[in-house]
Amino acid sequence: MNLFFRLFLLSCVLLVSVFANEPTNKVTLQLKWFSSFQFAGYYMALEKGFYKEAGLDVRILERNAQKNNIMQVVNGEATYGVADSALLLYRADGKPVKVMASIFQHSPLIFIAHKESNVFSPYELKGKRVSYQQGIDDAPLLAMIHEVGIKESDYTYVPLDFSSQAFIDRKVDVMSGYLSDQPFLMAEKHIPITIINPLNYGIDFYGDNLFATDQELSSNPERAKRFLQASIRGWHYALEHEDEAIAVLRSKYGARNSVEHLKHEAEVTRNMMVPTLVDIGYTNTERFYRIGEIYRTLGKVNQSDMDRALKDFIWNPNEKQKVDVRYLYAALAMLLLIIIFTLLLAITKRKLQSMVARKTKALVEQQSMTDKYVIIISVDLKNNVTEASTAFCNLFGYTKLELMGKKIETVYNLDTSSSFYKEIMSQLEKHKKWSGELKNSDKQKNVYWLFANIEAIFDEAGIVKGYRAIQQNITDKKFAQKLSITDTLTELYNRSYLNTKLHAEVNLFHRYNTPMGLIMIDIDYFKDVNDTYGHLVGDSVLVEFAEILRVNVRLTDIVGRWGGEEFVIICPSNTLNQVAELAEKLRVLVESYTFNTVGKKTASFGVGTIHNSEDEMELIRRIDDALYEAKRLGRNRVVKA
Repeated sequence: MNLFFRLFLLSCVLLVSVFANEPTNKVTLQLKWFSSFQFAGYYMALEKGFYKEAGLDVRILERNAQKNNIMQVVNGEATYGVADSALLLYRADGKPVKVMASIFQHSPLIFIAHKESNVFSPYELKGKRVSYQQGIDDAPLLAMIHEVGIKESDYTYVPLDFSSQAFIDRKVDVMSGYLSDQPFLMAEKHIPITIINPLNYGIDFYGDNLFATDQELSSNPERAKRFLQASIRGWHYALEHEDEAIAVLRSKYGARNSVEHLKHEAEVTRNMMVPTLVDIGYTNTERFYRIGEIYRTLGKVNQSDMDRALKDFIWNPNEKQKVDVRYLYAALAMLLLIIIFTLLLAITKRKLQSMVARKTKALVEQQSMTDKYVIIISVDLKNNVTEASTAFCNLFGYTKLELMGKKIETVYNLDTSSSFYKEIMSQLEKHKKWSGELKNSDKQKNVYWLFANIEAIFDEAGIVKGYRAIQQNITDKKFAQKLSITDTLTELYNRSYLNTKLHAEVNLFHRYNTPMGLIMIDIDYFKDVNDTYGHLVGDSVLVEFAEILRVNVRLTDIVGRWGGEEFVIICPSNTLNQVAELAEKLRVLVESYTFNTVGKKTASFGVGTIHNSEDEMELIRRIDDALYEAKRLGRNRVVKA
């Protein structure tokens, strides 16, 4: 054992010599705007020495309005940068940028309009002078405009002047800004404005992504990882010590705004980051697939370029990287440690052999039970089935002979062109595993749900040769969940679920002052349908009416059957004008629709938004009164509460 002890000491000495006195790395962070609480996490990581502890000498650069801040990183003027989801477009265009972390889970980018210009939504942008950063910080805004059918040719584009002066001087009608900044600035200057937020139109992009080039992340992965960890540590400190961060920003880093303005910015920043719900810096691949689809719909990129851009767009700091030459001695030291443990393991070999012998019989018996009861399927790299358990065959209705060599997508009935399938394959390529729910049908077309855990199968050389899925049948659970929240006739949400969601939205309003609208709808003279044609025809009218609502509400709306011929739509983050506009759109669609057997029908609508002192029961009572008034005035109309 004396030899072992000497080898261990030598290994420790080598490790210490490699990692001690690591030289400080000089790096630069390029911001997308000027010093403000929007970047407090980076400034506090610098101020509190978190970067220094990570062996980094960091310089933070404010935005230069004459330069493209993304290209400054691409061109090597900065090591890291902060930018919005437009990074995806740059990668699709061949620029080697990659997201390290998404600091803002929601983009704070908005439009503000002069109140007297009568611009209350993107619909009124036609003929107006509109100012924003074209091609750099415009993605959520253009997606919102496109969503409502407005083309870029419908308004006059004016380049952003970065000072808001053109907007203040009335030289532009509408200007892009940040929810944390420009609205407060206009309030200080007593300029009345209207805010148009893409989030209210179902457009939810990431904001303030930390990014770097492929070259930086592949050549200096440890440096990038230390920079990311120190930055997130800085964000935690800034959010927990808000007053200190504001004081430091003003005294040392040139923040020009007042203390009150920075406090407002800190509150909005916290809301955009939602740190109590999501880890700071968390990035979801599916969100970028949705963002990529919006870019493609806007005509900003073709499908093949977007697919290429999405591959490896999000950096995984824990993936295997090239070995750095500097750590050669560390590798040798580790080799010595391995030798020590190998010798120790040799001593216990005989004991292990006897243990293996005892376990072998149990494993054989366990394998037999697994084959019988566990749903397992394996495929090669060409998606051909190579193995299937008895339990799998029993569930799908195939014999093992039928399954061998069959394409897995035909067994699972998967659409290989869908984003869902591509997301599964992307996760398997990156992480060699995926888990989630799959909806399938068996050989007789019976529908069921599985929860699948898919992992790579490796050959003796450590190369992936296929994938194995171990699954659990959750059909009964999914069916029970659906029954608990769904109206059985229309398949819309039922009253119980609507009450739950309405209670949650009212709580959000009272906590964060988030607007919320409500629409109550009643099919006119529906009793006549039941009396004339019978209840079966009446039910078919309800199903057709429900489908009109389902396909014509917005992504963020919650639509359900309240009872009888009455329906409800909950509209989160919507103003009175917006819910009235949606109700009028639905009224016209119903009026123009021809129902099977009964022909034309109309509907009456009561609409309104939550008031400060109301609970959900008071809100429902007020909207119901508006619906009654619509019917009293002659039906087929929208009445605001």
